[in-house]
Amino acid sequence: MPVVPWWGVLSSVAAPALLAVGWTLAAVREPDGYDPVADTISLLSSYGPVDKLILVTCLAGLGLAHLVTAVGLRFVSLAGRLVYGLGGVATIVVAAVPKVDSVTPPAHGIAAVVAFVALAAWPAVAALTPGPRRTAPSPGSRRTDRSDRPWVLRRPAGLVASGVMLGAGLWLARQLPDGPTAGLAERVAAGTEAVWPLVVVLVGLRWYRHRRANRAAVPDGDGGPVRGRAVQ
Repeated sequence: MPVVPWWGVLSSVAAPALLAVGWTLAAVREPDGYDPVADTISLLSSYGPVDKLILVTCLAGLGLAHLVTAVGLRFVSLAGRLVYGLGGVATIVVAAVPKVDSVTPPAHGIAAVVAFVALAAWPAVAALTPGPRRTAPSPGSRRTDRSDRPWVLRRPAGLVASGVMLGAGLWLARQLPDGPTAGLAERVAAGTEAVWPLVVVLVGLRWYRHRRANRAAVPDGDGGPVRGRAVQ
């Protein structure tokens, strides 16, 4: 069974693509006075039915892509995947309850907070909880499951990734509702949260492919390959 199925890879690529397409297409149609540095992405849905359709469709697709990727990340801990999936569901709710005439419905604001926090926190949760073991440990090995994983799922990378994304979220919170860089802060926060799952997928696929190749290359006492043993 692959560590990430083809549809999980596709969804991880689709997430940042949908986000970029959504805010770019909607911004192209922006009225005079819209400032992408100062004005939030959600504000783009307030300028007409076409703009709303573009943004809502892309945000809903982004949330669905996050949810599908969370299901497909089979080498990530269940706790990490659940937190990540929660972020995807909350993003779908954000799309389902858009701003109307620059007015933010309470459900939209709450869902946006949940989405930003969950999508920022899941790398740390995944790094701090043991994931599924996909290979048998070598005889005599003392390495734990927590270190026997791709670097993106180890504690330093997970904590740094979550720290950066939570920092971007705090920057956004300080800028809302009318700060001079609210739009830039939102784009940085949402962009990093959309790209990190793709990084995890690509690094994970490469790491496990390399690991399988090393296992096949380890000779046994008769000169043949040892099955089920990994190079440490």
